[in-house]
Amino acid sequence: MTSILNRLVLVIGLTVSPQGLLAKDATGIWRTESTDQGYVEVELRACGPTLCGTILRARDLAGQEQAYEHTGKRMIWDMAGDGAGRWTNGRIWDPRNGRTFKSRMELDGTTLKVSGCVLGICQTQTWRRVQ
Repeated sequence: MTSILNRLVLVIGLTVSPQGLLAKDATGIWRTESTDQGYVEVELRACGPTLCGTILRARDLAGQEQAYEHTGKRMIWDMAGDGAGRWTNGRIWDPRNGRTFKSRMELDGTTLKVSGCVLGICQTQTWRRVQ
């Protein structure tokens, strides 16, 4: 009986360890892919049962913070998670052209694949976790 209890405690401990939780948690600050002008940092957080994201700041290619007209604007909303590191049925706003697209995300460690889709055709960026 003690052996079974020890195994159960070990399994539960591995399942709810901080590393296990982080592997499925996309909340935090993410760095988008760079353009020729720099990149944007986006904060993802829980918004009720879904995730949403707000543009925190823009940085040039050297990492220096830059004035940016879209700072503070919502970029991602309604991302519904499946508990396995994937979010779907969300929306993403592209500040480069002002358009909004269906979106999905997939978490893989410290990278987040973020896709914007229209008519079944998706473009994907790989974002890196800042914190």
